[in-house]
Amino acid sequence: MPKKYSETEKTNIRRDLRRAAQRSLFHKGVRGTSVEDLVRQAAIPKATFYLFYRTKEDLYIDVLTDFRTTMQDEMLSMLQELDENHIVSSLTTVFMHLVENIYRKGIYRLLAEDELAVATRKSEVDVVRREEDELIAFFRELFGFFAIEDKDDIAAFWSAFLAIVYSMEGAERMEKPLESWRLLIRGLMLQLVGE
Repeated sequence: MPKKYSETEKTNIRRDLRRAAQRSLFHKGVRGTSVEDLVRQAAIPKATFYLFYRTKEDLYIDVLTDFRTTMQDEMLSMLQELDENHIVSSLTTVFMHLVENIYRKGIYRLLAEDELAVATRKSEVDVVRREEDELIAFFRELFGFFAIEDKDDIAAFWSAFLAIVYSMEGAERMEKPLESWRLLIRGLMLQLVGE
């Protein structure tokens, strides 16, 4: 009979599994990580993993969802403190926060086409599409604060933003990746805002 966990224990196990998945994602990617790796890092029995997630891929989708919601909250909070008279600088700062976190937490690995294919092969494809739709909706909301509402411009921004994310795979070959991405984000903001 499976062990019964209290709500606090369940919360802690989920948190520990998400942390283990994120560490492994940064170092090994989805493909290079096994359930055994994850349970060893989370210090739980393998059978316990399956009480919380059907597959490691479901765990990685949970990591992606958790990352998106955390970033949305942080970015909205940052907007409350930024100067509305400097739209380009404000949006550059907010989006660089997102870019830095995508890079430092290894989320870019999950968004790479081959890793995303691995992560979604046993998960519902609708979940991934819903995550992307949620992020685009959030971008629209974010840009709405600055009266930027053109859907074609936002769609173009999304594509250009993904190009920055995809470039993270080769960051070790870049002399100053964060500074390069900041310039690209600022250029996108200038184009979007028209200042």
